[in-house]
Amino acid sequence: MNKKEKYIILIINTLLCIGAIVFTATMMYGWGVFVKIVCYIIPSVCLITAVVTLLLKKYILYKTCFVVSVCAFIIVCAISIISTTAQLDKYATDSQKIERLTEIIRNTGKWGMIVFVLIQILQVVILPLPAVVCYVPGSRIWGAGIATLLASAGVLIGSLTAYFIGRFFGKRAVEWIAGKETTEKYINYIGNKGKIIFVLMQILPFFPDDILCMIAGLTAMNFPFFLAVMVIIRPMIIAAYCYLGNGSVIPFSGWGIPVWIAIFTVCIVLALLSLKYQDRVEKWLVAKFRKKNTDDDNDEVQENRDKE
Repeated sequence: MNKKEKYIILIINTLLCIGAIVFTATMMYGWGVFVKIVCYIIPSVCLITAVVTLLLKKYILYKTCFVVSVCAFIIVCAISIISTTAQLDKYATDSQKIERLTEIIRNTGKWGMIVFVLIQILQVVILPLPAVVCYVPGSRIWGAGIATLLASAGVLIGSLTAYFIGRFFGKRAVEWIAGKETTEKYINYIGNKGKIIFVLMQILPFFPDDILCMIAGLTAMNFPFFLAVMVIIRPMIIAAYCYLGNGSVIPFSGWGIPVWIAIFTVCIVLALLSLKYQDRVEKWLVAKFRKKNTDDDNDEVQENRDKE
């Protein structure tokens, strides 16, 4: 991104965040404190994080903040419009309002499910959306089990698409999507005996796991290994989000409210810490496992010499 593009995105991001906050304050009639707090916190965090990531030159996270801001604005606007048209203010509690919203979406039948799967594909290939934005709504609408299956199908298709973008369209296409600096860095990390590092980065939060799928297509990583990682790891992570996010484990009322506030707080703190220490963690992982691979290679060479 050039300087002009950075500041245009910052201005639009700021307007979207302010717009979401204004919509929450003026149009979220009848909604409870918890929902309003979430609607205030998300755009506020996006606004702060956008400024921080721009200053730290973390442009992938900067773009992600922008996408989240767009989504937050659209979601708040949609809830406000639906609240008015569906007369949600006549329902006494937030849980009744949410149940009515989910009923409206559930009544779309298979079309709603198809849209949900398409969103998962897009969030892997094009839109770097946070997992909670993609998976949790599905678990609230169709239940954790069905949402896990639908999201896993979409993410698997998206991950394979990302892999083949790297494999068939090459480095230039990946650099256009992910940026030259990011592409070079992760090729260096996983390009030479980096399978363990690739797996760990798929599991650990705050790593660009979707971008890593494209970069894996640029490396010598074979397709069967890549497919196995996606099939085994991604559904497990998606299931964790879906079962936690549908309120069956931690409810969205009573004792669950302070717990969710604490979870959001911890996630925000971890996100901010990752901005500062992610490079150090990445370098530590690479150094540790490359050293292990080197030691293993040396042991193998020594064993061969002993046999001779």
